[in-house]
Amino acid sequence: MGDGRDAPAGDALPVRRPRRLRSLLIGCAIAAVLAVVLFVGVGSGAKNGTALAPGAPGTVPPNFTLPRLGGGSPVTLDALGVDRHRPVVLNFFASWCEYCRQETPLLARTAVKLRAEHSSVQFVGVDTNDPTADGLAFVRASGVTYPVGADRSTRVSYSLYALDGLPDTFFIDAGGRVVAHVLGPLTPTTLDHWLGVLTASAR
Repeated sequence: MGDGRDAPAGDALPVRRPRRLRSLLIGCAIAAVLAVVLFVGVGSGAKNGTALAPGAPGTVPPNFTLPRLGGGSPVTLDALGVDRHRPVVLNFFASWCEYCRQETPLLARTAVKLRAEHSSVQFVGVDTNDPTADGLAFVRASGVTYPVGADRSTRVSYSLYALDGLPDTFFIDAGGRVVAHVLGPLTPTTLDHWLGVLTASAR
C-alpha cells in the first residue's frame, strides 16, 4: 500500500535506536554523577573524622578527651596515639558487661607483655556507663595498667562512636586510621593478628 502502513518493521529501526542510545547515555551520566557525589560525601566524612562510620577500614576515628578513671590527667585519644606516631588498641568496656570480664584480662596481660618488649602499641580503655567505684574495681581486678577514660554519660561510646554493644575494639594504625573494628570479645588469635598489623604500621 502507498500509505506506508505495510512497510517492513526494519524501516523503523533507524528512528528507535537513537532514542534508546540517548536514554542509555542519559542514564549513565546520572549514575556517574550520583557515584561522584557518594564518593565525595563518604571521603569527606572519613577525612574529617566524623562518626559516620568510625569502624570502617581507612577512616579516622573521632578524637575525644575523657576524665581518667580514678583521677589524674585526662585521656585524649590523639595525644596517646597519632600525635606520638603510635598505633592504638582502643577498647570500650564496662564492669556490667559479661563478655568484658573474659576479654579485659587478656588485653591487660597483652599490654603488659608488649610494654616489656618496648612495643610502640598503646592500649586505651573507655569505661562506659559505669559508676566510678565499679569501674575502678573492675580494671584493678583485671590487671589493667593502661590509660582508661570514664564515659559515664556515654557521649563518646554511643553518641560519637555509635556503638552497638560491648565490648567493642578499634585497631588504629600509627597514621591514625582504623585498620579493624571488632564487636564482641577478642580471642587471643584475633588480638595477635591485628597487633601484628599495627606493629608493622609503626615501622
